[in-house]
Amino acid sequence: MTKSISVRAAAAMAGATVLLGGCSLVEDATGSGEESSASSEGSAAGESADGSVTGDESGAKQAGIDLENPPKPIAEVTVRPSGDDDIDSTKIELLELRRDDNVMLATFRLTGDGRGNESKTMSRLLGYSSFEPVFIDMDKLEKYSNVSDLTSSNNAKAPLGEPVYAFTAFPLPRDGVTSMNLQMTRGAPTVDDIPMPE
Repeated sequence: MTKSISVRAAAAMAGATVLLGGCSLVEDATGSGEESSASSEGSAAGESADGSVTGDESGAKQAGIDLENPPKPIAEVTVRPSGDDDIDSTKIELLELRRDDNVMLATFRLTGDGRGNESKTMSRLLGYSSFEPVFIDMDKLEKYSNVSDLTSSNNAKAPLGEPVYAFTAFPLPRDGVTSMNLQMTRGAPTVDDIPMPE
């Protein structure tokens, strides 16, 4: 689904509390990328009142994700969020990155691992923090913070083991920048050399 939007305001970064985990650039269909690791695919979303799986609560519809054919991840990182003893870790995957007018649009998938079947919001999967990924241009030592007005709600939720989807926007990179590092949440290790969309 194409999301055509324009920038209304730029956001500053805020804090998030996580412990470091592993990260990787995931191979695509052509074999490019570095380390590959299995991703949690499947028919995941939120739960409706009768327990059936839907795309409403999980944020999939808002993020424009086709649950029958979700994109393959470009990169991933695993963090250990604080503040919720039921959540052992959260895997965050970058699914899409593309240009749209004067911004880059990015879609992410977050999947919690732990105990219980209670639905967890994206905020809880991130240790009660806001979702604020950042691109970093190491050559020019510049950060590209996400645009808060163009970011999906932290209230999307799903049971542990089922994904939550989120989207956000970033300013376009400067001319000549072909890749940047990505920090998917504050305190997480960066994933290096994410190709910039053309």
